[in-house]
Amino acid sequence: MKVAVLGENKPGFIQPMSLGLTTMLTRLGVESQYFPDGLALLNYQQQAGLKNNVKSKSKRFVKSTINRFKPQRYLLQQTVTRKQLKAFEAHMAEFDLIVVVCHIPTAFVRRELAGIEKIRSMFDIPIILYQNYYLGTRGNWYQNIVKPTNYGGGFGLERYDWYLAASVISEYPLTGEGHPCSVIGHDLVDDSLNVNTDKPFKVLLDFERKGFEKYRAIQLRALEETGTQYTQLSGRYSQQQIRALYSEHSALFLSFRESFGLPILENQLCGNFIFSPYKHWAPSHYLNKQAVQNDEGLLGSNFRVYENDLERLKLQLVQCKAHYHPQQVREVFEAQYPQFYHGDLGALKIMLDKVIAGQIHGRSHLEYEKLNAGIVGDG
Repeated sequence: MKVAVLGENKPGFIQPMSLGLTTMLTRLGVESQYFPDGLALLNYQQQAGLKNNVKSKSKRFVKSTINRFKPQRYLLQQTVTRKQLKAFEAHMAEFDLIVVVCHIPTAFVRRELAGIEKIRSMFDIPIILYQNYYLGTRGNWYQNIVKPTNYGGGFGLERYDWYLAASVISEYPLTGEGHPCSVIGHDLVDDSLNVNTDKPFKVLLDFERKGFEKYRAIQLRALEETGTQYTQLSGRYSQQQIRALYSEHSALFLSFRESFGLPILENQLCGNFIFSPYKHWAPSHYLNKQAVQNDEGLLGSNFRVYENDLERLKLQLVQCKAHYHPQQVREVFEAQYPQFYHGDLGALKIMLDKVIAGQIHGRSHLEYEKLNAGIVGDG
């Protein structure tokens, strides 16, 4: 078997997820190739897509002629040419499975990644999606994506032939049976995620998010009143730079509710506690909750939940500083969340075996539209 993994090369979670997946495949003895410009190539604007943007045939002709030779720049800030696109499409015929590593809503918006449908029309190859989470437990995302007024319309679960997810746990329950999803976690074994045992206790404040200022105000006040050193993230960082910052700090303060939060994992691997005002700000990290349940679960021992209470946060900070052992934080993470460190090879192998047996194929997506009606939203 040979697997194509399509991702991007900009900072974010897609690249480490893609590389982690190729590592997991290698550990299973499966050949794979990572395409860091794969999403940009899937998103190449075809000439047919220009018809809605111009009014006359002459304008369409001029614009499509220019488009034929002009490199395209996309949301992924990568440049590809039509020649690269043609070579890429031809290359896909060599693979038995194509894995797209992307996020909601981009992975499902009709006008994005249109190359998925084109490749499907050219080859009978299963195309699956690898995300941190699964659309079936993302609440209102499905309803928002398919509305033409929001993103110009989109797909539901019928876009891909199978799904890989790091976690399917959230506050929204998974309903129905036969969901086409394998929970494989993450492979984050990397020397750049290391524990610095000789560092002062220092807090890293996650990027600010508009509308969440009141939570940041309490965090700042607690840090100042306890005399705790801190750094606020702002601007842009390379993966190397941001992981170096994680290693220099001792705790991460969340700024908003995370859909998954790869930094939550990376910080714990660097020996850092995770502070959150509420448990439901990190729902994908519940330890004892089943996907079919709709209540909250318990978070791991490295989480400090302070119910957005100033005095409680101050007390937790003082206690953490007094009893801080970064290597112990990492060991607790590896013990409680092994699937987020080494990945779940067993779940990945079961999915690959289904592809080999023909149970997952290039037309499997046609069976999944009926599952959309069971996605639970806010009502």
